[in-house]
Amino acid sequence: MEESTSLEAKIKKLEDIAEIIKLTSTYGLYINKGWNGKSMDFDKLSSIFTEDATWESSATNVKADGIDEIIAMLKEKTAGITFAMHSFTNPIIDINGDTATGNWLMWACTNSEINHPNHICQSEDIKYMRTPEGWRINAVNLHFGQRLIQ
Repeated sequence: MEESTSLEAKIKKLEDIAEIIKLTSTYGLYINKGWNGKSMDFDKLSSIFTEDATWESSATNVKADGIDEIIAMLKEKTAGITFAMHSFTNPIIDINGDTATGNWLMWACTNSEINHPNHICQSEDIKYMRTPEGWRINAVNLHFGQRLIQ
């Protein structure tokens, strides 16, 4: 019987990790823009964050508390962006009951209205929380590594 419980726990952990990876990829999808008519989908962002989520970047001295403030900040900071593609890679995800942490490498390519292309390499620490609707992002903390400006 213990073997079955242990196997069930392992399967649940793998399911949680898969859901968190999909959630993080969905976050990237919602903030991507600029090809095949793709625009940033700020309306859907509220479905992937907890109400009390935080978003911060010490490199740019930006901090937002709560989903409404996060969406407003992202709208403001991306207003002049004509193209954005985000790729989250190399996840290290730790599950602890109904909370989890993820450390990701994130690559972002962007362009702006003034034709200013950027390739940004950074890491992103994300805290997750299990809710009745499933896993949600509770905190984002960006750590810039390098910006390659062309």
